[in-house]
Amino acid sequence: MTLMQFRVAFVGLLLLTLFASCAKDGDVTIVRLDQQLFANPSSGSVRAFLDRNPAIAQLYFNANDAGTDTALVRELTNRVGNPALNELNRQVQDEFGDMTDLRTQLAEAFTNIKKDFPDFKIPKVATAVTGFLGPDLLVTDSLIVIGLDYFAGPTAKYRPTGPEYPGYILRRYQKDHIVPAIVFAISDKYNATNRADQTLLADMVYYGKGYVFTKAMLPTVADSLVIGYTDRQLTETFNAQDIVWAHFIDNQLLYKSDPITKQRYLNERPFTAEIGPAAPGAIARWVGWRIVSSYYDKKNTGIADLMRDANARQIFEQSGYKGQTD
Repeated sequence: MTLMQFRVAFVGLLLLTLFASCAKDGDVTIVRLDQQLFANPSSGSVRAFLDRNPAIAQLYFNANDAGTDTALVRELTNRVGNPALNELNRQVQDEFGDMTDLRTQLAEAFTNIKKDFPDFKIPKVATAVTGFLGPDLLVTDSLIVIGLDYFAGPTAKYRPTGPEYPGYILRRYQKDHIVPAIVFAISDKYNATNRADQTLLADMVYYGKGYVFTKAMLPTVADSLVIGYTDRQLTETFNAQDIVWAHFIDNQLLYKSDPITKQRYLNERPFTAEIGPAAPGAIARWVGWRIVSSYYDKKNTGIADLMRDANARQIFEQSGYKGQTD
């Protein structure tokens, strides 16, 4: 249910052990696991690394036994000793530097979330480089892990490969996309839904609320980074939204609940073939954003009230949205 193919696991508090190489910016702590892991490629050092970080071992590597997982220790040892991966790690270090931009943007987002949702507890943030062994992003209540190797950008020597990384997904693996994706993941915790409502509209409003939340917490971030479209896709889709909306209405899509129909309009695709080659994939998410934005602007409600509202149909009806471009 996210723009990037990352894992979202809201779990109980799993504490990350902090040590000398962590850096702080306000309440945001970034632990440079990537630097720690590559500091010593010996198996003993890797085993100690996993033992010091049980949350990382459990959530990021799916290893409950931490340093006693001999297969994981062997794999990580081989990787951090691999010259090619060391070259990629050097590229990652050059791309991200001292993490100032990332820390600043995370601090802004976390501060804004805390204002509207006082129960929000700022999580620890860790960075990793594993040669794509772990996920790109892991977001939990207490811990966020960023796989920096995924986000090294188009000039990196190695990039994630496979059928799950088509070009339209791969282009989002750049550092500017990291924080918006994290904030969208966090929005799920506050995004109330009616589980009995399995309509396409309900899913559209879910995504729309998530995007409005992300913009509220990162008000200056580009819309393209929130939803993952290119600037051109955003402009063309906005200008053609009357056509897009007419397709939804003419085909009576809003209250369809069959999985196949929903997948066609919600899932990531190169384009939405049912509308035309110029219509981006996951077009229903974008329409949901327009619906919720219209409702949010018209009602002038607070973001916390919006996120608590689980009545997707009412949000749609009161939004007054009918494919407007104004």
